[in-house]
Amino acid sequence: MADHDLNHSFEKWCSQVDSSGFYLAVETDDQGHCLSVLASHSPALEGHLWTYLPLVAHDPVRAILSPPAPDIRHRTLHVAYHDSENRWLECCAHYFKSVTGESRCLLLIRQTTHETPSAADFQQERLRAIAYERIKFSLLELILKEQDALRILEKIVHDIERIHTEVYCAIVLTRNLGKLVQTVIASSLPQAMLQTLRQLQLDTGNGSLATSIATKQRVVVENVMTHPYWLNHREAARASGIQAGWSEPILSAEGEVLGAFAMYYRQPQTPSAFELSMIEQAAKLVSIVVDRHLSQESIQSLAYYEPVTGLPNRRKVYEHLHQLRKEATHGQWGMIYIDLDHFKWVNEAHGHTTGNQLLHQVAERLQKAAEPHFIACMGGDEFVVLLSGLASHADEAAEQMWHMQRQLQKVFQRPFKIGAQKLSITASMGLCSFNETDPGETDYVKAADIAMHKAKQAGRNQACLYEPGMQTEIATKVMLEADLREAIAQQQLRLYYQVQVDHTGRPFGAEVLLRWHHPQRGVISPLAFISVAENSGLIVEMGQWVLDQACAQIACWQQSLNTRELSLSVNISARQFRQADFVDMVKACIQRHQINPNALRLELTESLLLENVDDAVLIMEELSQLGIQFSLDDFGTGYSSLQYLKKLPLYQLKIDRSFVHDLVTDSHDRTIVRTIIAMAQSMYLNVIAEGVETQAQLELLSNNGCRRYQGFLFGKPMPIEAFSEWLQVRLT
Repeated sequence: MADHDLNHSFEKWCSQVDSSGFYLAVETDDQGHCLSVLASHSPALEGHLWTYLPLVAHDPVRAILSPPAPDIRHRTLHVAYHDSENRWLECCAHYFKSVTGESRCLLLIRQTTHETPSAADFQQERLRAIAYERIKFSLLELILKEQDALRILEKIVHDIERIHTEVYCAIVLTRNLGKLVQTVIASSLPQAMLQTLRQLQLDTGNGSLATSIATKQRVVVENVMTHPYWLNHREAARASGIQAGWSEPILSAEGEVLGAFAMYYRQPQTPSAFELSMIEQAAKLVSIVVDRHLSQESIQSLAYYEPVTGLPNRRKVYEHLHQLRKEATHGQWGMIYIDLDHFKWVNEAHGHTTGNQLLHQVAERLQKAAEPHFIACMGGDEFVVLLSGLASHADEAAEQMWHMQRQLQKVFQRPFKIGAQKLSITASMGLCSFNETDPGETDYVKAADIAMHKAKQAGRNQACLYEPGMQTEIATKVMLEADLREAIAQQQLRLYYQVQVDHTGRPFGAEVLLRWHHPQRGVISPLAFISVAENSGLIVEMGQWVLDQACAQIACWQQSLNTRELSLSVNISARQFRQADFVDMVKACIQRHQINPNALRLELTESLLLENVDDAVLIMEELSQLGIQFSLDDFGTGYSSLQYLKKLPLYQLKIDRSFVHDLVTDSHDRTIVRTIIAMAQSMYLNVIAEGVETQAQLELLSNNGCRRYQGFLFGKPMPIEAFSEWLQVRLT
């Protein structure tokens, strides 16, 4: 608490504390995690804020942990104990930034009795709470009996305004999942404000109500004339005599936004504990009404259409399938399941707004290509086309289905223009055909989905026809992914180290390798689980852990004279490399362990770099400036060429083990290896060969100019304990 104002506030608070009552001073983050205890009535507090804070204060305090706007430095509210002693808790939140720029809150809470609020205020709040409980029960009864949703919602507004005579209430219902205003229920709201709500753009920062809908969070604006959210609505507020505006989002049971409940005050106002509770419960009552009583047309628009693309959703697909089978027309039907390849990379590299715009354009193109057939969005980047009216003969129907697939594939041949940039993307597709004689319980969507995943495994931008045996294979991978998630949580992953030596046989470094020790299956090969981790996104979390452990090991080596010159190579996955915070994550890891960056070597694959060479160069150059070295892994297996190699700030090429394995017997492999070595030498790059297992391989590599090696001939991958012992012998 270096800030002078904070120290002054704390000292003033200390002078007002009655040590015989409850008091508490803590520093928290904006999520309510206690970082330090400055003063407490209980010496046993030890950071457990919510255990010792009276339950009645939990919700009000959580509501003031973060400022409602950047320019607000502190907030105060009073919470009534609701007992016979007229006790209150005065809760003061002072907002500041830590030295690292993170949001912090100095929370000062003390018990008061005879100070303001007065006993009359206390009694008034108690009476309001009792009145609201009665209203709530009567409304719940009305919800069960009344079929007119509008009448119930109007009564909610009327009854709350009757309790709070100085308040205007409004219920705003939305359509298109919170994108547009549909209905405003506010019987006493002045015309200027009512018109504003009817025309409201539901964007963050555009007033209390729009912000609560856009963020799905409560928004409290204590003074609309000074708060930036109300910049565009101050005239309407002034004309309506409104000074404060609070809003609570109305959410469905599934968490979808249905609208918002708003309270507008005639004076600048900080909510009391009762008022915070009341606005939250009122929003819940409205959500019950909306869920139970809205018109079928409105519910259908919410339930059956995907909001980003505007296409029918998964639920509608199954209804359409049911209808097709019910009609029982002769002939075949077909289904094409479409999944965009590496779409998550678009979101990670360009942001979700760009991703949504891309999905919208993809949907428009697919819709045109699929006409007149039914098309839907299954959520995210997945689409389904249902083909009806195909030929009755299976072979002819299959040809018609493949013809449609080729038409859909053409959609992705042209780039998509998003703003000033052009984005290219491909899609994998799964095909499935069926007719009226197939069993009714068959899940054709799942079958086409399985075929689509098979197409992805074949290298993406492919299409595959469903066959019954595929389900077992996919189920195995699903089970493996579930086990892998458990492995991460249970710390079943282990790091092994394989030595790298120079032409004299002396170790100069190692490569860190990931191994999975499954409690039932034993050691699982990386070949089996790395692809699953890559496709599921788990590779990012795993990669961060591996890099952190590698930096910790480098720090350990740098403490010893024998090992301080060793380097450590870490494999970086494509998914991890394309994370928007990859560079910052690597920098933070180096800083955390205080290592010499020259000892860290990141291994990248050719296919990773070739997908976007220019972006890769920018990332590599920024890290190279720190001293980090880059090695091109599996070199020779992709599109090796001087054209792209010249652009990359590389330190080393790694000859793939597939060329080393048959080096002695295969003249073609020998030619490739000689070419790689010559290419590296011409560009002044180091070269290392992996998978060296025999003396004959070593001699051929050495005779052709390769001076660095890795393989079983020098040492198998070992856990760090065994590797350290082995290394100690070799380096002494």
